[in-house]
Amino acid sequence: MILTIISFIVVLGVLVFIHEFGHYITAKKSGIMVSEFALGFGPKLIYKKVGETLYSIRAIPLGGFCNMVGEFPADESMDEKEKEIYAKAKEDGRLFTQKSALTRLAVILMGPIMNFLLALLIFIFAFSIFGVPTSVTGEAVLGEVIPEQPAAEAGLRANDRILAIDGTEVESWEEMAALIHENEGREITIRYQRNESINSLSITPVSSDEVDGGVIGIYPQLVRENVGVFQAVSLGVVQTGQIFRMTIAGFAQMISTRSAEDIGGPVMIASIIGQAARVGIINVLNWTAIISINLGIINLLPFPALDGGRISFILVELVRGKPVDPEKESYVHLVGFAILLMLMVFIIYRDVMRSFF
Repeated sequence: MILTIISFIVVLGVLVFIHEFGHYITAKKSGIMVSEFALGFGPKLIYKKVGETLYSIRAIPLGGFCNMVGEFPADESMDEKEKEIYAKAKEDGRLFTQKSALTRLAVILMGPIMNFLLALLIFIFAFSIFGVPTSVTGEAVLGEVIPEQPAAEAGLRANDRILAIDGTEVESWEEMAALIHENEGREITIRYQRNESINSLSITPVSSDEVDGGVIGIYPQLVRENVGVFQAVSLGVVQTGQIFRMTIAGFAQMISTRSAEDIGGPVMIASIIGQAARVGIINVLNWTAIISINLGIINLLPFPALDGGRISFILVELVRGKPVDPEKESYVHLVGFAILLMLMVFIIYRDVMRSFF
């Protein structure tokens, strides 16, 4: 649990930092005043003001923000200090809304783009350092245990060596897989070795569209081959493109079938990262890249309060030749943010019920 929590906070922190840094650095280069750059929400734990920007780490590590002055119109809810900052930025022509539509579009787009670039760099780094998977070892040793599948729920972990199934000893992955496939829907007893200890547990293989027979959600260990830097770059580009297309296809399928079964929140992400951390750094890197691509795509959805919602208003402005009324846009984003909060509460509740009950 400690490993899961720490790895989740680190990975999410990196993803949020990269995303918000994209907004931050583009805003700074565009002359927009940034009043705060924060990781997390809620009360400030660590903070320091450098120049005109407050840099902070907050108590709830589930996001972050880059507060650009003028992103929202001034109103009576501002305190005197905020009004003073707003007035100063306006006088200097440094409000977000005072910049051209294309400049604002670049600032908003750079967040998701940084997530895609992060995924690309992770894949390039992973291929350069760890090589390319070319085959499996063939041993009955678990390389990866898929979260929320029978093996993970029963307590199996990566690097466990399967010794026997229902008393029948197995020495290869093929022998083990055949016995699992034969027992779809029937409880089996698995004897396994973890480090120096030998244990047993019961598990019921479930059906799968990918194979004929039962599965428990495991993958074998991989054999990797070293590659050069240029090949690693090429493979990284291909891998990033494949994950991007697969993610888009997954979202399209969920929308067309109106199914939300595969949608997960922080609890599911923490579980996935925790499982990956127990396997090794290469799995953590792969899942970080995959989640980063998902985060970038989700933020591009044309929904109020997301980057995609803000981009939609800027595109409308470019078509109309004049901006949407700032107060109306702010209200739409406020409603969208409220809906997102309710959706997040629902997803977290479902994650908890699915994981612990």
